[in-house]
Amino acid sequence: MSDNAAVYGNRFRMAQKCWAHLLRKAIKLALLHPRRKKYRRFLDELLSIYRDGKRAAADGRLGEAGRKKQVAELEGRLAELCRPHWRDVTPEMADHECDFARFVNELAECMLDEELFTFVLHPQVEPTNNKMERLQRSSALDREAGRTSKTPAGAYRRSVIVSVLESLRANLECFTLANVLTEVKQWMKEGLSLFARKWQELLEARPELEANTS
Repeated sequence: MSDNAAVYGNRFRMAQKCWAHLLRKAIKLALLHPRRKKYRRFLDELLSIYRDGKRAAADGRLGEAGRKKQVAELEGRLAELCRPHWRDVTPEMADHECDFARFVNELAECMLDEELFTFVLHPQVEPTNNKMERLQRSSALDREAGRTSKTPAGAYRRSVIVSVLESLRANLECFTLANVLTEVKQWMKEGLSLFARKWQELLEARPELEANTS
């Protein structure tokens, strides 16, 4: 589960791109350019596809075959939505037209990679990564308010520390200073973090999630 940053590309055999990130791009275009009705229509249909995907994911009556059929239908609708707007970005295009073209192409790439409706096939998967991003919200607000380190090295060090602590908060059964120190000491001693152990356990239970190292 991730946004569509390049760093996450082709790392796993199965992935889910965050719908919140994608929808925000469509919402931004519709709000900034209200006279461009195609942006509003595009957003409305994209929201409809996402909501239908959520309903399918929550439908406990569906078996594996039924979920695959639902995904095929959703992908077909998304392809029909994007097809009229697929185009290359050219210098003569306005900025908002470039943004829209890149967004449509991004959706198409995610769909071709089969990374948009994993949450329908596997209901335990979240369609957005909002839960983890909320844990990082405080540090993001610090950046916006200028409450950050004064050097690139300090900013990098702080971002690593915050990321690790917030990830431990989400994964430790009891998030206390004593438990954090115990985990970090064990991590340094064994060279194996809590996250690596959880990943190994997940791979043993679900080998299809094995990282793509090719």
